[in-house]
Amino acid sequence: MTSLAVGGMQVEPGARQTAVAHVTIAGREVPVPIIAVNGAQDGPRVAITGGIHGAEYVAIEAARRLGMRIDPAAVNGSLVVVPISNTTAFEARAIYTSALDTHNLNRVFPGDAGGDPTEVLANWLFRQIIEPSQFYIDMHGGDMIEALVPFALAPRYGDPALDEAALAMARACGIPRIIHGDVSGSTSGAAAAAGIPSVLTEIGGQGVWTEDEVAAHMESTLRVLRHLGVLPGVTSEAGEGRVYDVFAWMRASATGLFHPSVRVGESVQEGQPVGVIVDYFGRPLEELRAVTSGEVGFLVTSLAMNEGDPILAILA
Repeated sequence: MTSLAVGGMQVEPGARQTAVAHVTIAGREVPVPIIAVNGAQDGPRVAITGGIHGAEYVAIEAARRLGMRIDPAAVNGSLVVVPISNTTAFEARAIYTSALDTHNLNRVFPGDAGGDPTEVLANWLFRQIIEPSQFYIDMHGGDMIEALVPFALAPRYGDPALDEAALAMARACGIPRIIHGDVSGSTSGAAAAAGIPSVLTEIGGQGVWTEDEVAAHMESTLRVLRHLGVLPGVTSEAGEGRVYDVFAWMRASATGLFHPSVRVGESVQEGQPVGVIVDYFGRPLEELRAVTSGEVGFLVTSLAMNEGDPILAILA
């Protein structure tokens, strides 16, 4: 094993170090906390991020605990954990955006060092954390106004070996719903373009976190690390998990008050009413109908709805 260089740290084999990197963005210093674990044995470098969205608290707490609790002596390879990737959003309690501008951080990867503030942050995270790694795990959950069923996303690579590597990581995490696809500008999409096998996992939401949810998110990540041989032990069989090829998003075309008529996890049929957006006086502005048949994977729980906002997504 050799020393691990990241975030200004040089971490010797069998050790853990922490640091806060400061990324200069639009004239301000944006902090990025990093936990670096360099194993005592050879193996791959694995990047783990939480808090790409700053209000996804289950993922943030789970990533932090993982990075600080894993024994470096048991690690084969190294782990670079960023528990809060989007600290400006976290501190502002912002949803969707980075609070640096109006961009969604998980829609601008791999970013642009000369671009808008959120693009600069995405570029730094990609170049410093994701790109140097052999595998990548991105820990998510529902944002502050989103409820969801737990699911894992394995990006599409267009390469059978890489597709299977990502799907194997998704199956290993033990989450029963697996989406085989991608979202433009996402961390996983950028990892796929770079040929890095990755999985994006989602547990929790609505701006709350519980010990049970944090434990479940930690365990899903530990299972992937055991699958990769980074940690000892055998991941118990969890079944294949159902693989969905469609993650159909619905967005609002009116601004008003959102009254859903379905719940997260509910099965719906194409054309079925799923909610209505009304004006300030309760008069209907838009009746929403399911764009496909399947299971409601996530659902916005906010009464406030703006034109263009995501409303729900259907797994099919």
